[in-house]
Amino acid sequence: MRLFTRQKNLGETAWSCSRIMRARVLRNVLAALLCLFLSSAPAVVSGHSIQAGDWLYVLDEGYSVDDVRDGDMVWQTSPWKAPNLGFTSEPYWFRLSLSENELAEGVWYLWIHNAILTEMQFFVHKRGETEPVLMLGGMRMPVYPIYVESDTQYTFYLWVKSDTALQIPAEIISDMEFLTKREQQDSLFGIFVGILFSMMLYNFVLYLTIRDNTFLLYVGHSSALLFFVCSWQGLGNAYIWNGYPTFQNMSIGLATFSVIGFSTWFCGVFLGINASNFKLNRVYWAVRDLGFVGVVVTPFIPSQWGIFSSSFLSFFAVLMVINAMFSRAKLSYRPARLFVMGWTMYVTGAFVMGLNKFGLIEVNQTTENLLLWGAVFDMVLLCIALGDKFHEERNIKIKAQEMAIKAVKREKNAKETAIAKQKQSQVALEEAARAQRNYALVLERRVKERTLELKRAQLELEHVSEQDALTNLKNRRFFIDQLESHILLCQEKKRAFAILLVDIDNFKTVNDSHGHLAGDECIRSTGKLLQEKLKREDEVVCRYGGEEFVIIMPCTSEGDAVAMAESLRSHVAKCPMLCEGQRIMVTISIGVLMVTDEVLPELADNLIAQADQALYQAKSQGRNCVCVA
Repeated sequence: MRLFTRQKNLGETAWSCSRIMRARVLRNVLAALLCLFLSSAPAVVSGHSIQAGDWLYVLDEGYSVDDVRDGDMVWQTSPWKAPNLGFTSEPYWFRLSLSENELAEGVWYLWIHNAILTEMQFFVHKRGETEPVLMLGGMRMPVYPIYVESDTQYTFYLWVKSDTALQIPAEIISDMEFLTKREQQDSLFGIFVGILFSMMLYNFVLYLTIRDNTFLLYVGHSSALLFFVCSWQGLGNAYIWNGYPTFQNMSIGLATFSVIGFSTWFCGVFLGINASNFKLNRVYWAVRDLGFVGVVVTPFIPSQWGIFSSSFLSFFAVLMVINAMFSRAKLSYRPARLFVMGWTMYVTGAFVMGLNKFGLIEVNQTTENLLLWGAVFDMVLLCIALGDKFHEERNIKIKAQEMAIKAVKREKNAKETAIAKQKQSQVALEEAARAQRNYALVLERRVKERTLELKRAQLELEHVSEQDALTNLKNRRFFIDQLESHILLCQEKKRAFAILLVDIDNFKTVNDSHGHLAGDECIRSTGKLLQEKLKREDEVVCRYGGEEFVIIMPCTSEGDAVAMAESLRSHVAKCPMLCEGQRIMVTISIGVLMVTDEVLPELADNLIAQADQALYQAKSQGRNCVCVA
């Protein structure tokens, strides 16, 4: 009863913690949604609003800025406001022309909302002169200042090379609007990073308290997503690993592979995916493993390969997660509903971002930020789902304990009733015993005699028992009797025979990896495989002890004995065994001893010792082989 009270208090504590968590989560969600809504609202620019077709671009074939300015080149028109050429390793020139007085006189900024472009050069052409413009330092995104004069026509030339998707989501913005929007974006990402970090830290504390690995996988998922945002949005390059451009390019592939690995891993564990309930089980876990392999391999390959392969693998990861959700998520279960809601938004954002980076859709606020929105929803709803799942599992345990306590009480009442009835019967028996004492003594003596007879019969049965309980093969006692009989025949009639001592290789590993029940099944299966290959009736497999078997082959030659041993060894090595629902492969080592009247020792133990030496030699030679004594 004391244990039940303690467990009930733990359940109430978990419920109260879950309620507090929900309140905090809802506040964070509202704040994040508000900021995301404000950031996604279209910006009102008092100067130039870039429209589809304004940007012109041409492939760089070794052109200088003078070549692209004065040369007769075929400029291509971008169908979108932001040119999106997808993954390409080629550099491109981009051109944007402004008419006179299209921008008011003053300081303006060309703000490119892409933090992962590898190299850029910006030139401004006005009044017949072309001048380079340096990028502002300390910015998360590339920003170029432009001083605009009245009654002047401007043409901008931008040279870009990218190891990732070549996208130019740019805007020309005044200095005041630049400061305002920059502050809004920094606040937004600060809130976003704060939510991810708080979720990660909170669930890590829960893992240390509860020791449930699902919470630890959630921490890994949150950490990978935080790394992903810092890499793709330029936060890491601006504030964390500033001054290491090589790592910035590498970090994009590392972050994407990490998200793939931890996301699929967490989803698979939460949904309980295995070979029995999910047809694509191997493919699903292979995608997870490829994600972690990519994390290991990315530092040793060109960064563009890592970015492209991780982006390509993300499509398969999204498809696997969607398939798993449809196959395993039961919407009648509240944690499953929350899980599906969060992951639907998350994988939709990931899919849209993949189409964005491969140049298949337009670059805008929605396609760029949908993954961030989905990540916020995903983190919040997954956190709530984990809390609900833990609380429900706790309630199930408490109910099971309540049922156990009720069962104990019923059993106690039944025992007390039985004891009372037994006392009444005992009184009646004592009264009857007084009248029949002499008869009881006779019966007691007869019972003792019968008991002694039964014990003697039992001992005789145990003595003559020749069957091994585990394998249903003949046991060691039967083998010793047969060995002594063959020794006599060898002495009297000169009949040579062979002893094959068989041992399962690395049997301890089977026990340690799959359990002792699987080990017992392995011994039984090995015995059956050995018995299958024997052709003569007088050749019998006996279990000698543990994982060892022994076979006597009467009237045989050394060549036939070795051939049979090799056949047994090969047969066992080729046949898989089903042990506790798992298919495993084992091998055997065989020691062969040929017994003739010329080398016949006085004791049977000497023969067994010689066969055991041959078996030891087979083990020493690497196992899965046959050695002759």
